[in-house]
Amino acid sequence: MGPKIVVDTSVLIKWFKTRGEELLGEAGQLLEEIERHHAEVHVPALLLYEVGNILLLKTRLGLTALDEAVERLEALPFVVAPPATPLFKRALRLGREFGLTFYDASFPALSVELDCPFVTADQRLFERTHSLQRVCHLSRVGSMTW
Repeated sequence: MGPKIVVDTSVLIKWFKTRGEELLGEAGQLLEEIERHHAEVHVPALLLYEVGNILLLKTRLGLTALDEAVERLEALPFVVAPPATPLFKRALRLGREFGLTFYDASFPALSVELDCPFVTADQRLFERTHSLQRVCHLSRVGSMTW
């Protein structure tokens, strides 16, 4: 088993939706590093709902293309963390401490729980949580330690 990493929706979406996205090179580099290290990518279950929202609201994909997008999503190397009380409580605490939504706080909460790096492309989220250990902005993924 390789190292663990948590990525949020702002990173994962770049692995299969490229139109209108920034930091695509860095996202590709991160995915290559994940594959090279045989890393386990962990995400909270709500990521699936966030990706679904992006597909419905930020793309003009037809039904067939939506099905294909879901198939590409399912092929990505990630482990979905089910909702659980300890993670729920940690997300609430981090949300309150850093002024985050519960949704945003769920990602660093999972990272803290798993004691692994958390990568985001969301500048606001990074600025609010960078004091936590091992939080990395996607633009700096080349300097990330595994």
